[in-house]
Formats: sequence, C-alpha cells, structure tokens
Amino acid sequence: MDRIILMKNLNAYTGRFSSKNNQKTPEKKVGWYIEDNLLEKIPILALRNRGIDSANDSPFSWKRDRNLRQAITLALETLKAWQAFRPGKAKELMSDLIDDMPGIIVSFQKQMSKYDVGNVRDILHLEQDMYNAVLKLVAKTVAEVSAYKTDQTPMLGSKIMHFLYPEFFPVWDTGWIKNKCLINEPDHMGAWLPKDVLNQMKGHSQAAATYSHYFSLMLKDLDQIGAREYRKMEDVVIRHAEIPREVIEWHFYDITPIVFEFCLLGKHIE
Repeated sequence: MDRIILMKNLNAYTGRFSSKNNQKTPEKKVGWYIEDNLLEKIPILALRNRGIDSANDSPFSWKRDRNLRQAITLALETLKAWQAFRPGKAKELMSDLIDDMPGIIVSFQKQMSKYDVGNVRDILHLEQDMYNAVLKLVAKTVAEVSAYKTDQTPMLGSKIMHFLYPEFFPVWDTGWIKNKCLINEPDHMGAWLPKDVLNQMKGHSQAAATYSHYFSLMLKDLDQIGAREYRKMEDVVIRHAEIPREVIEWHFYDITPIVFEFCLLGKHIE
C-alpha cells in the first residue's frame, strides 16, 4: 500500500492547490477542522504544562491534582457535545470517568517512564521488546478507558487519551477512520503488528486489538519519513490553522498523530 504521511495527502485534505471550485474539501466533508483540532486542546494542555519552562520536560507530566481533574472534565464535556456517550448515560459515564481517569493516567505515565520517549517518533528507536511493550501499553490503556462504554471499539478511549496526550494517541472513529480509511488499508492485523504483539493481542478485547493495529499502522508509516519531510508537513498544518508556531510549541510537545490523521483522511476521502 502507498504511504500515508505524504504532503500530497495533507494537501488533498485541506484542498490546497485544488482546481475544483465550489466543491467541499475533505476537511469540510469530515468536519475535523485543523484549526479547531489544535485550538480545542490548548486549554487542556495549558493545565498540564503549568509551571513547565524547559524543553527537557515531558508530556507525561500530569500530576494527580486539581489540574488533572479539571482537564479530564474539559475533555469529557467536549466529547459530550460530540455525543460520544451513550444516550441517557452521559452523566453516569462522565462521573465514573472523572473519578477513575486520574488513576489510569498516573498508572500510564509511570509505566511509560521506563521507556524514555517524548513523542511517537521516539518509539521507533526503541529495541524490539521495548517497542512491543509500548505498543501493548498504549492499546491496553485505550481499551481500558473505552470499556466504560464498550470493549468492542477503541473510539472513546482514543478520543479521551488524545485530548490528554495528543503527542501519542491518534483518534480512532467508526464513521471516517474505520469505514472510509482503514477499510482501504491492509485489512489484516499481521500487515502492521509485530508477530509476538499480534499473538498477545488475541487475548485482549476487540478494542485493544483494533487500536494496536491502528497505532502500529502509524508507527510503520512514520518509519518511512525523514525529519525534513515531516517538518514541512508540520509547517503546512500550522500555517493552515493560522496559529503562531510558538503557541503550538508551547502547548504541544509534538503534533505527529494529528498530522497522521489528516494525511490518512486526505488519502482516502474524496
């Protein structure tokens, strides 16, 4: 299959250089506007990054305090507006998640601290056993959060974790990502997952297996892109959003999963 993270796919998503006047761009069809995607996370990341003034700090800097609880509440309220919860069950689910998510976040950070990674591209440089361990940890965490709604898909977990760690978690959803994009990529998990991870994922929920496949797809594609090529695409995303780069860099440690999402949608949405 053709690569995903390519400038042509990013340009296709935004409609850049398109000669088709009066036609909706993929960005407008999908409704995942690049500017909104970045801006909606800034209030949450500002809570995470309070008191941080060093480039050596890590995205894994949430503390189990009022800031984390407030950030989780903000993320959940946004998702509620997107109707991400079961009809009639939103209040109950949100209450459970507000209570339990701080423990999930602290546990995830503690385990990730073993691997000394600050963004998804750092994972590519890990030894195979550590690479596999990170992949499984990410997938299992998404599945754990998703299980508050269902253990069949990773949608809820991916969206919540994406708000708190946009540097690591790409959003998975059924309508666009699964039914419009992934259906046109290799349809068997062995195409992307390391063999031992594939075997171990068989013992986990469908949500964990699905997200491990999706996350591994991103990693494999990232492994084929050079730093200069990626930087150019990142520049296009930031310019298109019309947000100063210094604002993005202050709040985000990295926007690779966001670039990946837009390229994937641009590749498959006409």
